[in-house]
Amino acid sequence: VLNEIGLRPSFTTLFRRCLVGVAARLFGEDDVRVKSLGGIPVETENWGGSMLGDHHTFVVRYKPDRDRRLDMHVDDSEVTFNVGLTDGDEFHGGDLVFCGTFGESGYRKHHVTYRHRIGRCVMHLGKRRHSVVDVEDGERASLVMWAKSILFRQTKEYKENVGKYRMGFPLPPEGEPPDPICLSLAHDNDYLRWSHLL
Repeated sequence: VLNEIGLRPSFTTLFRRCLVGVAARLFGEDDVRVKSLGGIPVETENWGGSMLGDHHTFVVRYKPDRDRRLDMHVDDSEVTFNVGLTDGDEFHGGDLVFCGTFGESGYRKHHVTYRHRIGRCVMHLGKRRHSVVDVEDGERASLVMWAKSILFRQTKEYKENVGKYRMGFPLPPEGEPPDPICLSLAHDNDYLRWSHLL
């Protein structure tokens, strides 16, 4: 964990000077959130991007013989920044798969698959379900920053969107079977019911 080996001040400077503003424009309050980028509508909601106050920063590595994949999950963050440290042609497999947002009815529907490029940052909601598929060859590395807001987690908005599910309430019903790539062995209580889709 980079914060614990003396790099926290450097990442805090990056976080405060650059990333907090970007997060507010995409996942902040209505009065600061953009409506479109380059003429393309941005259909995001307030997920605490205007209230970020802390970060947890670390490097992850995936190789065929060790930590080859990451199961579908959500992060312990309001907004996640994920920077590619290895170029996509240095490894085979290892794509980043995004599904729906935790707590929404389509949370197990596939949205997009992304292949990392060195130096490029993918920013997403911490509650957006995502995974890393098997790395078949080479090594994939990323710098990940979980941006958090203790203040946002105390709001009625957060508690209505996420809090009740964290406290054990059932997730919203799905109108159709989940997309197989969006299933999680570790996090879906009904994994065995849908595992035949894999």
